[in-house]
Amino acid sequence: IFEQWLRRHRPMLEVFPAANAPIGHNRENYMVPFIPLYRNGEFFKSSRELGYEYEYLQEPALDSFHDFLIPYLEQARQIWAWLVGAAVIGGIITAVLTGLILVCRKKRRGTSSEIQPLLIESEDYNNISYQSN
Repeated sequence: IFEQWLRRHRPMLEVFPAANAPIGHNRENYMVPFIPLYRNGEFFKSSRELGYEYEYLQEPALDSFHDFLIPYLEQARQIWAWLVGAAVIGGIITAVLTGLILVCRKKRRGTSSEIQPLLIESEDYNNISYQSN
């Protein structure tokens, strides 16, 4: 039962209390009177880590790639509406941002001669008089 629980929940060592547990039950306390001495936290290892396997707990081998994909396809079937909604909202946001960028670029391109005073037509350049009255 403990091995099934370990495989199902895969707890980290930090789950086992380091302090405030009854005397002898903290993670770093030794289990006595067992010899050789082991710490309580060392028992959070699955049988695979210790080098043996329970035959009735072995996971069945996947026969094909299709069997591997079935759980993922079932999850995708449950959340497909959310995925489509996110794609639509993302498309709308992208279209709005693209439109704003294009409008800003058009405004920049339409610069007037006041912004660029040194640029004048070559025909006007010959007729300029630099004398003051």
